[in-house]
Amino acid sequence: MSSYKSVTDLGSAAYLLMHNYKVIGKRGKEIIFVIDEDKDSDQFEQLILDYLSSEFHRFDSCIMSLKKIGESNIQLRTSRFVTDLGAAAYILMHKYKVMGRRGKAIYFEIEENGQEKFDELSLEYLSGEFHRFDSCLMSLKKINDSYTSKQ
Repeated sequence: MSSYKSVTDLGSAAYLLMHNYKVIGKRGKEIIFVIDEDKDSDQFEQLILDYLSSEFHRFDSCIMSLKKIGESNIQLRTSRFVTDLGAAAYILMHKYKVMGRRGKAIYFEIEENGQEKFDELSLEYLSGEFHRFDSCLMSLKKINDSYTSKQ
């Protein structure tokens, strides 16, 4: 038997979406999922709790922090930048120091021999689970209020 459960935290919803739970709509801040009540109810609730101690929660926190950075002057000789917020969050998770932002570019302090590792992380992000999580976040943000009790 199917039932519906909702979450109001976008990060938790993206984590559930990554674990193949089906979104059936949105009502205000609630994102509504359909679940198999017999099999999935406990697992659904456990995933919400698991998200809080996961690296995906940390990644989401990094994204939110990076959004708050104001424009600044940056010494270009000692830095590298990325223009993708998700890639910047992933790099931040790997202990690179943020130097500032110019437009969409987020600059990081780089040691002389650290450019190759920085570039590797930028590319690693594209094919990894954090990029998938970020895609789920972005997709969920684009859902219009579309839930009716008749679904």
